[in-house]
Amino acid sequence: MPRPNTPPPYAHDATRRRASIRRRLLAAFVFLALLMSAALGIVGRLSFDSLGTYLVGWHARPVMDAFIEAEKRAWEAEDNGGGNLYYGEDLAVVMHWRFLVGKQVPPEWHNMPDGLHFINRMEEFILIERRDGVIYVLNGGTGAFLALKQRLNRILLLCAVSGLGLAVILAVVLSRRLTGPLSKLTAAVESRSAGYLQGGSQPGESEPPIPLTSLDDEVGVLARAIAAREEALRRFVQRESNFTGDVSHELRTPLTVMQGGLEILEVQLQHLPHTENLAPVVQRLMRTTGRMSNTVRTLLMLARRPEEIEFHDLDCSALLWSIVAEMSGDGVLCLADKANSGTSDLGQPTSGGVGSIRGKGPEQRKPVLLHASIAAGVVARGQKELVGIVFNNLLDNACQYTENGRASVTLCAGELQVRNSGHIPSGIDVFARGVRCAHSAGSGAGLGLSLALRACERLGWQLELISEPAGGEAVFRVIFTPISQGVDI
Repeated sequence: MPRPNTPPPYAHDATRRRASIRRRLLAAFVFLALLMSAALGIVGRLSFDSLGTYLVGWHARPVMDAFIEAEKRAWEAEDNGGGNLYYGEDLAVVMHWRFLVGKQVPPEWHNMPDGLHFINRMEEFILIERRDGVIYVLNGGTGAFLALKQRLNRILLLCAVSGLGLAVILAVVLSRRLTGPLSKLTAAVESRSAGYLQGGSQPGESEPPIPLTSLDDEVGVLARAIAAREEALRRFVQRESNFTGDVSHELRTPLTVMQGGLEILEVQLQHLPHTENLAPVVQRLMRTTGRMSNTVRTLLMLARRPEEIEFHDLDCSALLWSIVAEMSGDGVLCLADKANSGTSDLGQPTSGGVGSIRGKGPEQRKPVLLHASIAAGVVARGQKELVGIVFNNLLDNACQYTENGRASVTLCAGELQVRNSGHIPSGIDVFARGVRCAHSAGSGAGLGLSLALRACERLGWQLELISEPAGGEAVFRVIFTPISQGVDI
């Protein structure tokens, strides 16, 4: 049955990413407003304290000089016997201040340096001055100064709140203006179907063009880059699709001809004498060409229309035994428990025991001794050709790269394990296309495991290498479930 279209893994995070940009802009503006408000508040407080100190001193020093002068003249007049004398203290009472001279000054103020000082949380000021060995102190309240300071604090707080509110409004407006085109561009790209890349239509016919390409800002540059990359990708996919179709057509035609010729040859061999040795060869060629035809058809569908692959309940045990029997008949492997009896578990003859030689191109090697533990009745949901690709490539890889001539396969409910003594160097991704072990560089194209991995992904199965690189043993495990429906790749 066709697989439902599944959204790309990044689609669910698109809203979160867009919201994240807006949140970052809002946070940046708010942080900037708070920073500027704090800086403005600190500068305002420092400036006001300095200005207040200057103003209080500017107002109190002339008064202090006048009181000292009045104090000195009163002393002189008193020495001369004058009357109606006004001392500095008398004048200070009129201004609701205190003027202290000499012993009138409290002891704790004697140690203070000359100048203006604030006490009682700046509610009072003290102006100290020493002349001719006499200490003079002018003490008064700073009521107007405190009232002005409180008003300034309220003004600074109002400015900070207003600035923060304005920053939030600007952040919201600017974030929408900045992320709006990006959101529109993202929605347009995400809404484009993957079928457009595989089809032959021109841009604008089956899919609307990429928006915002006419803008002159960075968004326009990004939109034009996306449009150009999509067009290049569409042309590349179309070329690849045409190439796979042409190659598949060119392969199917000779395979069909070969199958027809082998069928005719098989019929003619039945009427010719002394052809008993040729019949197994012809049957093997017919099986191989039939398997190649099915594989080519499956690979073409996997490359061009993977959603059309239908899944059924498969007897994996029977399928695996048939692959083992074919490989045994081809001389690739020999079952361990049947190596001496000359027959396989399926009742088919083996290649003549462990000591026989199999040929593969210029190489001549002994068949691999295979230990098979295949449970009966293991059923999984999949597609026969894809499952055959997985089983066949894993077994062929184990037989081809074994270092002691032995391999094993274990099939049970939900799991397949294939192992051999092959050493896999650390740091090598054996599932990458074209990757081969260094000691067997000329023994394969490095595509078998990659193809098996892709088939497992299409089936919804999991293929992994579970052995340690330093263990001297390669163990591949396939995990599957009976209800697997496959996923898009």
